[in-house]
Amino acid sequence: MSKPERYPYSVQQKVAWGDMDAFGHVNNVVYARYFETARASYFDDMGLWESPQKPMEGGPVLTHIEMDYRKQVRFPETIDISVKLESVKNRSFSIVCSMWNQAGECVLTGKAELLWFNFSTGKPVAIPDVYKEQFFQQNK
Repeated sequence: MSKPERYPYSVQQKVAWGDMDAFGHVNNVVYARYFETARASYFDDMGLWESPQKPMEGGPVLTHIEMDYRKQVRFPETIDISVKLESVKNRSFSIVCSMWNQAGECVLTGKAELLWFNFSTGKPVAIPDVYKEQFFQQNK
């Protein structure tokens, strides 16, 4: 496991009592939801939901996610979730994530790969230029 890194964009996530499993720590699948929430917030702050292409015929779909669990988290913790656009290709892109507890310890690292998908045709397509420009601006 490589050394975790905090990324420039971050959101705070309060752990809910219902996020825990029978063993008293946050259930492993809940972290995927936290990562999803951070990605959606990142896209929103980039203005991708308010693009000239609305209503959208296409958009990103998750094709792969990997997560390395580093420490347990329990209620009532607040987690800092940091994300960064890692790479952009013609039809796909990836986002990396790290989650940190209030003691400053990394509790999870992750990566999500997304494919740009045309919902009308049901096929992958090139990422529209308006989005690529936003991605490259964020990745400087």
